[in-house]
Amino acid sequence: MNRITTFRMNMVFGFLITAVFACSHGPVVQDFPDTASAKDEVSKLKVSLAEAKENQVDILALTYFKEATASFRDAKSSLDSEDDAKDTLRDVAEGRANLGQAEKFAKLSRANIGDVITARNQAVEAGAPKLQKSDFKKADENLLEVTADIEKNELGEAIEKRSALQLAYLDLELKSIKQTRLSAAQATIAKAEKEGAEEFAPRSLATAEKSVQDTDAYITANRHSTAEIDARSTATIAAADHLLKITRDAKSGDKTSPEETALQMEREQVKTSNSEEEVAEGETANKALEAKNAKLKSEQVFNERFEAARRQFTASEAEVYKQGDSLVIRLRGLEFPVAKADLQGSSFPLLAKVQRVIADFGKGSIIVEGHTDSNGGKVLNEKLSAERAEAVKQYLLSISKEQPMNIEAVGYGYQKPLATNKTPGGRAQNRRVDVLIQAARI
Repeated sequence: MNRITTFRMNMVFGFLITAVFACSHGPVVQDFPDTASAKDEVSKLKVSLAEAKENQVDILALTYFKEATASFRDAKSSLDSEDDAKDTLRDVAEGRANLGQAEKFAKLSRANIGDVITARNQAVEAGAPKLQKSDFKKADENLLEVTADIEKNELGEAIEKRSALQLAYLDLELKSIKQTRLSAAQATIAKAEKEGAEEFAPRSLATAEKSVQDTDAYITANRHSTAEIDARSTATIAAADHLLKITRDAKSGDKTSPEETALQMEREQVKTSNSEEEVAEGETANKALEAKNAKLKSEQVFNERFEAARRQFTASEAEVYKQGDSLVIRLRGLEFPVAKADLQGSSFPLLAKVQRVIADFGKGSIIVEGHTDSNGGKVLNEKLSAERAEAVKQYLLSISKEQPMNIEAVGYGYQKPLATNKTPGGRAQNRRVDVLIQAARI
């Protein structure tokens, strides 16, 4: 080994030792010059802490953030007591050092559990801290355990826990959206049932309950389609209000005199005989309603299967989402050797889950898409992506209990990137296999 190589290796080794030492020991405190204003520096630290809290540093690096906050309180107390300015500035300097360390670990947390942070933010936006207070508090406690692991440089522990934590926040978000959108209608239906809806307005009750079920299913599959959810929840509330009105009207009919009842029947007969065209229009409307209900039923079944499919996989195994009438399973946990299309044994359990989802969706068409990054030539990447897709296809066929299965394999090379190919992280995202399931609708 030549001297230059040895020197470089020593430099790298020295850097790693320094980095580990810096992470495993307290932060370096840099004192302020004697000319610094204790009052100004205390105010600046207060602002910095508020900004850090807004950026969730208090959650992503709690230990050091607590230390920084404690130092700020000491500095504020020292300032209020008119102690020696040097003592106050020393407290501020310690607070600054701890806050800097907290921000470093917060950055590390975002890099390793960014999907968890995103899921938490979405749960917060949905109102989970208030609507699901106990469960949200428990999820946050688990998150603090994960970020504490990161502060201890125990990244393996954090990564193992992140999938379950992400799913917990996603479920809290979904529950909160449903509670916000459906609770009013559900309360009205419950009130109508208490007033005798099952006896006096059974058809209106069935309609209102079905509207709740359909909106619930739609939210499950499309939780971020705000405009459509607004429209559906408004219609559901209207159906519940109508149920309550019909229930009360039907009950009050018991007090109607025989003559009034006869007159009402006569008016209804006149309306019925007025126009055959109206009858025809009514039949057409009924058929349209039946078609709409059939479509809603099909959509509900699809949404239920989608939700069941989503729960099959951890966040590190696969991403499951809807694309039009298709279900897409993006296989994050599928591994291939570099530049090869040989399936690894570690991928078999994941593909077995995919096969179960396909079986649950029943007869339909499946497309396995292979994708690569931009390293290498176009021809090579198209060939590699097609071979990987074909390998997945053949394995799915081999474990399918119902053959033949309508499945196709396609290789796109690097034609459909998800991220930039200029960074290692972007290229890793682009190297993937997607399974598209076009389910047979009922």
